[in-house]
Amino acid sequence: MTIRQYKGYAFESSCCKTPEYAEFEKQCKKELKAQCKKVGFKVHSFHPNHFEWSAVLEKDGKFIYVSLSDVRYWDWYNDVLIRTMAHAEDWRGGGNNKCSFNEIGEYAERLHQWQMKQAV
Repeated sequence: MTIRQYKGYAFESSCCKTPEYAEFEKQCKKELKAQCKKVGFKVHSFHPNHFEWSAVLEKDGKFIYVSLSDVRYWDWYNDVLIRTMAHAEDWRGGGNNKCSFNEIGEYAERLHQWQMKQAV
């Protein structure tokens, strides 16, 4: 399945990661890398979790945090958390922003441009 095909999908709830969620997470990481590549970012780190994941993106020494909330209970496709980071392990980060999954790369680029202006 593609990421879009998982939109609205009812994931089976479980106390451990299900095979269907593991495949979804794998597809998310693949799509995230593709989106990042288009705008010059790389996935610095990817943090799988229980029916959710987060990632740190990097470009020009600047970092962006991305988080997908529990896919069983949230509109994960249209409600992705994205924010700036002062460094690769800044878990407090900048102000919270939201975007759709298919906009992560573009939104990360907008935040990066803002970071670069702040650095001057």
